[in-house]
Amino acid sequence: MSKFSGAALFVLFLVAFGLLKQPVLSKPAYATPPKGGGATCSADPTLSKALLREGKRLGIALLAGSPELPGKDASYRAEHGRLGTITIKQRPMSAEVRCLLISHEFIHVLQHLYGNLKGVPPLGWGVSSEQLERSGVLQEAEAYGYQNQAGYVLELLKATPKTR
Repeated sequence: MSKFSGAALFVLFLVAFGLLKQPVLSKPAYATPPKGGGATCSADPTLSKALLREGKRLGIALLAGSPELPGKDASYRAEHGRLGTITIKQRPMSAEVRCLLISHEFIHVLQHLYGNLKGVPPLGWGVSSEQLERSGVLQEAEAYGYQNQAGYVLELLKATPKTR
């Protein structure tokens, strides 16, 4: 007597012969901007720990050290076709500043995911001309403009299926 039911054997047959594809896990709507009112670094700086846990789950390399960009406390290095590396400078800072820094880099991760791991386009969350002028680059302006919205960033990361 077989351990498998007729239906289970039929499904195995379909999978074996490529007639039934694995379900495609859908990505969250990265381009949908935060609506406000969510958890922020200002109110809950411990969100940084949850962001780092999600990054680890997704396979992002997290390093302590000197970021590649001079004068920066953190950086995200995007890799073509796969998630990259976040490097964080180890220096004294308040829990809120650390949370903002980590959330900022994870916005770049979201931009990379939005670009299908081939580029790092802006999400289109909208930034003020002042933010854009201050950073000079739309991706940076977006990350600076929304880095306090760590709860929303975390929500999008949690909804992201792990890539290969």
